[in-house]
Amino acid sequence: MEKFVKNQVYDEERALYGSNGITVERCRFDGPADGESALKESRNVKVYDSFLI
Repeated sequence: MEKFVKNQVYDEERALYGSNGITVERCRFDGPADGESALKESRNVKVYDSFLI
């Protein structure tokens, strides 16, 4: 089953760590603790119209 994440803002380290079968749409990964590994160890990920730094 695929998980959909839409219109969310994440500012923590490893926000979606280890996700499998996920679609991320119009999300923002930015903030004081955003870190570099929001989707680390994830697989089968689709990302559309999102901001990742």
